[in-house]
Amino acid sequence: MKKVSENLKENRLLISNIFAISFVVFFALVMLIVFFNSVVKEDIEITTKALFEGIYTSINDKLEGSAHITKIMCDDYFLQNILKQESEISEKEFENMMAEYLERIRIANNWEGTYLISYDTSKYYTPEGIGKIVDPVNDDYDIWYKNFIDTGMEYGADLTYDQFNSKEYVIFIDRRMEVDGKLASVLGCAMRLNDITDIMKRYSDEYDIDICFTDIYGNTTLDEEKINLGVAYYSRDYTEDMIKENQVYTKEGFIVRKYIPLLGMYLVVKNSRHVLSERFLKIFIIFIVYSVIATLLLTVYNFYHFHNEKAVLKRKVRTDYLTKISNVNGLQSNINLFIDEEGSKFIGATMFIIDIDHFKEVNDTFGHGRGDEVLIRIGRELSKSFRGGDIVGRLGGDEFMVFSPTLKGYEHIASKAKELNEILRYKLEEDGKSVEVSVSIGAVTYPEDAENYQDLYKKADKALYFVKEHGKNGYCIYSDLERVNLA
Repeated sequence: MKKVSENLKENRLLISNIFAISFVVFFALVMLIVFFNSVVKEDIEITTKALFEGIYTSINDKLEGSAHITKIMCDDYFLQNILKQESEISEKEFENMMAEYLERIRIANNWEGTYLISYDTSKYYTPEGIGKIVDPVNDDYDIWYKNFIDTGMEYGADLTYDQFNSKEYVIFIDRRMEVDGKLASVLGCAMRLNDITDIMKRYSDEYDIDICFTDIYGNTTLDEEKINLGVAYYSRDYTEDMIKENQVYTKEGFIVRKYIPLLGMYLVVKNSRHVLSERFLKIFIIFIVYSVIATLLLTVYNFYHFHNEKAVLKRKVRTDYLTKISNVNGLQSNINLFIDEEGSKFIGATMFIIDIDHFKEVNDTFGHGRGDEVLIRIGRELSKSFRGGDIVGRLGGDEFMVFSPTLKGYEHIASKAKELNEILRYKLEEDGKSVEVSVSIGAVTYPEDAENYQDLYKKADKALYFVKEHGKNGYCIYSDLERVNLA
């Protein structure tokens, strides 16, 4: 009995020692992991930021450099003098002069193309001569010309295909040319898309990082191999994390993004590599693998399953189930994201609230199925009428909202509102019954009228209801209400 008691005491001491050693080893392991992860994250963050600045500078300098050349073209007295002769000399002689000038500029800058559209004659001049007569009314491709002039912007850029070379995607940089205070032409250049994607590919191959351009929703618009000119074609797993932050550390690595105004998109770089000693890393991995392998086997499936479900749910929460555009949560989140951006007040924006007139009459006359068709059509037309960087969504019921960065100036806002009134007015007819569908629009400008989402919404809503109370099928800009003391 005494011997058993002594063995038990010895065993208890052994067990206590084992527990004590295990606790110390476990605690040391945890501290080592925390320390190592901290060092790795800091190293990855520093490396990623350095790479990002190099990529951003290379791409932005190339874009801004080309934009600067188009400014020099606009100020070129020689080109202005050529343009003044359009109505004074023969068409062929003028065409040859313009083609020679544009070709010299194209070759000097290694562009895909250069062009000039005469405002007076709508002739589209290229290094090959007159390419076409621009006709925004009958040629869908030429709608960009009218939209660019209507915005009043000095210059801008579009990522699209080349009409004269359907296999080539290019970045068009457009600029207004004014002579003696009057619009004389729209001119610009077509940069090869490869000029940008080659930079992305060079960095991607050399440093094993992921580089892409996204829209404000985190959907990929351009990477080193693919492009979609309509709606961005997919969302990378990690871009959902970038909706609210411009730099973030996720399971994918450290991610940095920055807005490129000329393209209206975000440059995003994701990096998961660091420059710590590879030998130290291998020793560390061997040390911890045997301690955590069981836990990993039990949790990895659940972790990824939960992550994927969360990503799907997050997208649904921001999207209107019927029209597939942003819902009120997505609208508010993305508008606040823009407002919080440094320089947003300088860029400016306009908020439109659009309400469908006679919508109840549509439902009562044709049923809710046709009413849903009207909502879907309005959502689709609004998406088509604005740029990829604009925020389009449905507030609920028969109300929609559009937030358009860079759109400012009373005349440009009024022109866009009139365009929407025309596009969104049509007649529903069936079995001898008909209903006129139209919209009422309220508009407010940021930051002149308000500096936050709530105040912008309230003032746009007041302008909208002024229209609803005065005959519908029209628009009202909030500044008009202020001038007549109706706000």
